Amino acid sequence: MEVNILAFIATALFILIPTAFLLILYVQTAFLLILLFLF
Repeated sequence: MEVNILAFIATALFILIPTAFLLILYVQTAFLLILLFLF
């Protein structure tokens, strides 16, 4: 069975981009909360 490289890349991007976006939002929110608690 031949693996479709483009389909694999598209799937990887489709999964990675929202995950990275949520991770960045989570880190920013946590960082802001830590700053608020410190000061």
